[in-house]
Amino acid sequence: MSTIQKTAFIALFSFLLIFSEYAQAHIKWFVAFDVSDPPKSLQFWISQGYVVSLIFLSLWGVIIACLIDSFWCRHFGRFTYINRLFSQYDDIALNIARIGTGIFFVILWIVGGIILTPDLATDAHFIPYIQLFIAISVLFRSALWITGIGILFLYGYSVDQYGIFHLLDYLTLVGLGLFFILSAFKNSKLAEYRFPFLYGLLIFSFLWSAVEKLAYPQWFYPFLEKYPFLTMGLDNDLFIACAAFVEFTLFFLLLMGSNGVVVVALLSNIVITSGNIYFGKIDAIGHFPVNFILLIMLINGPLPIKHWFFDHRCKPYSAAIQIAMIFLINMVLLFSLYYGLHWILFGR
Repeated sequence: MSTIQKTAFIALFSFLLIFSEYAQAHIKWFVAFDVSDPPKSLQFWISQGYVVSLIFLSLWGVIIACLIDSFWCRHFGRFTYINRLFSQYDDIALNIARIGTGIFFVILWIVGGIILTPDLATDAHFIPYIQLFIAISVLFRSALWITGIGILFLYGYSVDQYGIFHLLDYLTLVGLGLFFILSAFKNSKLAEYRFPFLYGLLIFSFLWSAVEKLAYPQWFYPFLEKYPFLTMGLDNDLFIACAAFVEFTLFFLLLMGSNGVVVVALLSNIVITSGNIYFGKIDAIGHFPVNFILLIMLINGPLPIKHWFFDHRCKPYSAAIQIAMIFLINMVLLFSLYYGLHWILFGR
């Protein structure tokens, strides 16, 4: 590889890393906002020529990633090294979730004044006791269903205080609560659904967050003024649109990938953790459940979701085209759901 090629590769990697880092910074923790405000019209974004280009780039990114993933699986098999490394430990995924959840709720209890994430402020005196109770209950395997119910209760209380629209990008925590409840049924078929809930709701949260970037770009302007280096000289709206599509594509691949799930989970965790350097303790606390769930995905590997949609003997090119179509359908559905639900709830 020549010096020019190396420089180009490093520049491209840095470019994508900065976009990814910004894409996964949760704006609701840093600025004032109101979800009842009218979202930015989709007509505005369609009128921006670069959005059509970003859709095509994302689509080609999905196709190329799927072809590489298929080639890897076909010629080298499933990447199971990390999974085998931890196979000697009994139910490593559950233990990671228990340790991570215990640490997370102890932090919330110590910090005080928040329910589940930094923007969900509360002065209710009973919340810290529930957080401490969850942190204690997770220590006992027989009490994991109580842990799960406790998390779902706090989520429900947050919905009551802030509204369902505000809480839809925190469905990761619902997935975590369901994971613990279903883990209590260890010898039942119900336990098989714990990973689909855990993975699926985390991915939905980030896809929803990606749509939110385009719906409310004005929320991000003060943030970009504070961290101007993030835009790399680009127009704010262009940069926000790029970050939204990077996030949407990255987490769609996390859903539909095979060996690629290991790569994306590792990359996402590195990006989120490095973001803590710039965005501080608030970012670290808010993203902590995401960190340990991505670690679970890294160790456990992908769900067999491709086999739910396709014959595993499907040719790589055919599978890539089908996944690209699912990507487009998924994008249309998420945007329709976001704008449609906002109109139903707020009427504007």
